Amino acid sequence: MFLSKIRAIISAILAVLLVFYAFNFVPKNVNIVASRSLGRQIFDYVLNFVIFFVVAYLVFYLISFLVKIFRSKK
Repeated sequence: MFLSKIRAIISAILAVLLVFYAFNFVPKNVNIVASRSLGRQIFDYVLNFVIFFVVAYLVFYLISFLVKIFRSKK
C-alpha cells in the first residue's frame, strides 16, 4: 500500500512544477542560481526535485491513509 505508481507520477509532476517555479520565477532564487556554476545548478535542481518529490509523496500517502481510515469507520 505504501508504494503506488499513481502517487509517484502525481508527486513527480508536482515536484517538477514546484522546482521549476521556485528556481525560475522567484527573484531571490533566480539571482542565487544565476551566480552558481552549471554543475552546481544541476545538483541544486536534482536535490530540490528529490526533496519536493519525497515530501509530496508522503503528503499524498498521508491523505490517502486518512481517507481510507475514515471510509472504513462508516
